[in-house]
Amino acid sequence: MNRLRNANFAIILFSCFAASLAVAQEGPVSSLARRSLPGVPGQTNGYASGTMQDMNWQYRELPPPKVVQLYDIIHISVDEKSQLKSEGEMERRKIASYTSILTDWLRIEDQKSLKPQLQADGDQTIAGNLNKLFRAEGDLETKESIKFKIASMVSEVLPNGNLKLEAQKEIFVNEEKWIYHLRGICRTEDIAPGNIVLSEHLANLSITKTELGHVRDSYRRGWLLNIMDRIQWF
Repeated sequence: MNRLRNANFAIILFSCFAASLAVAQEGPVSSLARRSLPGVPGQTNGYASGTMQDMNWQYRELPPPKVVQLYDIIHISVDEKSQLKSEGEMERRKIASYTSILTDWLRIEDQKSLKPQLQADGDQTIAGNLNKLFRAEGDLETKESIKFKIASMVSEVLPNGNLKLEAQKEIFVNEEKWIYHLRGICRTEDIAPGNIVLSEHLANLSITKTELGHVRDSYRRGWLLNIMDRIQWF
């Protein structure tokens, strides 16, 4: 008995819901509820006709494309990593032996002609040996990582719609100073909601980080050591 009552109640609710849809179709409807239903104008061969916008209850129009103007603020998330490993070994050895003898000597006679000149102690001889050994071994492994966020400004809108971004950030903590510079070119479609773009999407990317203060001075090379490293005497 209870099942029969529940079934009748469900049928009544469905009938009321269908009637309300038919009545609502005659007047203006929202963008989410626009559709053509059987029994109303627009019906063809017993099937409702219309576009996806008309037929789907969950249809939502896409937002218009983002329009970025000159001097707009774009947030850049920088996360760059690099790793390098190189090994090398070289050995070069050179052995040479040479002997040189000058057997023909000349003398000028009466300033008119050249005559053979014999040496009283015999021909002069030069002899020597050369032994050269060069060996080098190298092992290089580096890992670099830089990660920060910075707000940039659109400095130029290129003719094809790409954006030229420039950013600068300076941080002062006591006597420590960090300076960041960033430049690059990105596409408008690479800008995510919230005006955020990843550094890996930037072309011609240039990142410069400068540190000043006591921490930097603790490992900074002096001018004399810098010159010696450039000359590399040995």
